[in-house]
Amino acid sequence: MFVVNIILRYINYLVIAGLLLSYAAPYVNPSVFWPVAFLGLLHPIFLFLNLLFLIYWAIQRKILFVFNLAVLVLGIGSINKIVTFGAETSPVREGKIKVVSFNAKLFGIYEDANFFDKFLEEIVQKNPDVLCIQEFYNLDVNGSTAIKEIKKSTGMKYHYLRTLKRKSGKSRYGIIVFSKDKIIDYGDFDFGENSVNLCLYADILHNSKIFRIYNIHLQSLKLARTDYELLKKIGEDKESTIQVSKNIFERLKTAFIKRGEQAIMVKENMQSCSKPIILCGDFNDTPQSFAYNTLSENMKDCFMESGNGIGGTYTGPLPSLRIDYILHDTSMVSYNYLASRSFNSDHKMIETIIDVK
Repeated sequence: MFVVNIILRYINYLVIAGLLLSYAAPYVNPSVFWPVAFLGLLHPIFLFLNLLFLIYWAIQRKILFVFNLAVLVLGIGSINKIVTFGAETSPVREGKIKVVSFNAKLFGIYEDANFFDKFLEEIVQKNPDVLCIQEFYNLDVNGSTAIKEIKKSTGMKYHYLRTLKRKSGKSRYGIIVFSKDKIIDYGDFDFGENSVNLCLYADILHNSKIFRIYNIHLQSLKLARTDYELLKKIGEDKESTIQVSKNIFERLKTAFIKRGEQAIMVKENMQSCSKPIILCGDFNDTPQSFAYNTLSENMKDCFMESGNGIGGTYTGPLPSLRIDYILHDTSMVSYNYLASRSFNSDHKMIETIIDVK
């Protein structure tokens, strides 16, 4: 037992160091020093391991548990970004707006022929005032289009769509915002010619007040089909395991850096806006990241303000990660945050009610 405890002691030191470095991830631009971004991604794992060590050393009556307790207390703010309770609730919606945000994964055009119908049924039931969709695809539906069907079924008669700018033909892929209230101005900007990630904003007139809504989709991992094939072969042979690990590592590194750059671009645009702001989107990054920290500065996070439980929105290979967000100006108050169905997307639909003061 003595030898086991010595080994565990040194492992514990590494876990404590990893957690402490993960606390630094939101404040370090990956363009300057990218390795710390990986530790930010592993933050929930370091938290869990520290908790296990705390319990183990406490049972063993070893003073080392104090160090685990101290490092957990030091990062209590980071824990609140993952799990939260005591939400702000409001049974009355009158005078407030309901905002829904969703990465629709092209409405499942390659996987689920009934995706759009199920999505539309859900949106009609939720009855939002503002709907932001990432990975939108204006597919043909019943002799019409997705845009026309959504507008006809929901009463959100205003929209602004930003598609990819292609040299040949008009793209149906992009991001979009729908609104029941009038959109009086709008705009967008590129993250670069070779990027499939987009950002738009729309100024909405609501009860004689104007607020700006941003809909953003930050850099994704962009795994190629060959990467997914290699993922299936992990463990089968050493060569495949090394190759896929190398590919994913390089793509993660690139994505961390690009998301940091994109977040700075969006934040600079937000800072030039004098109107109250609501920011929706798929950040493709966790709350313990430079991108989230940049965008959430001087903003409120609806999950932290009015959510309950674990805030995971990603349903892919690393479930329980929170990478989809609704943030808002500090002058506003949010209620009833909820992460609900994902259909066949790898993201959950998120919603909240916001009092636009």
